[in-house]
Amino acid sequence: LARLGVVSVAGGETRWVDTGEYTPTDLLLVRVAWSPDSRRVVYQAQNREQTFLDLNAGDASTGKSSKLFRETTRAWVEPTDENPTWLKDGSFLWRSERTGWMHIYHYSSDGRLIKQITDGKWEVRGLDGVDEQAGFIYFHGTEHSHIAEHVYRIRLDGTGLTRLTQTEGSHAANFNPTNTLFVDRFSDINTPPQVRLY
Repeated sequence: LARLGVVSVAGGETRWVDTGEYTPTDLLLVRVAWSPDSRRVVYQAQNREQTFLDLNAGDASTGKSSKLFRETTRAWVEPTDENPTWLKDGSFLWRSERTGWMHIYHYSSDGRLIKQITDGKWEVRGLDGVDEQAGFIYFHGTEHSHIAEHVYRIRLDGTGLTRLTQTEGSHAANFNPTNTLFVDRFSDINTPPQVRLY
């Protein structure tokens, strides 16, 4: 049976997060992370059929749990490898396939949807970074081509979608910590991998 506990790095008693709303034999804990202030354990919970995914927050000192929101589908909710991307004001970015296409959503710290950031019949395949000072989110996706990922940026308010990689083919980027530079690995059917700094 899956359980989620918190213990001090100095040792001591385990504080168990309350997952009582779930049937113990039907609970998957698919991702676990800390909130930026380390006061909450943020965890993703699913049933074994994976027809829903709940993003929950467990209080690290009391174990009390609250549901931020639920993703549902009649077929299957695929967990992403990402935990929430936290912003300085405590809100966070989240990727979801709820429309049938994977896009970025902005949520308040208590799980209230603020805004859908990206939209369209294409997918955001991953978040690469956020430059809050400049107001940009960097990501890779399929807006230009469904078979070749490109690197993009968009403003936090959902305006100004810009493709940063212009060469046709597949691109993969690694950003520096301040999101001011990125290394692009590019290739296509006729070109072996090439690496460039932007």
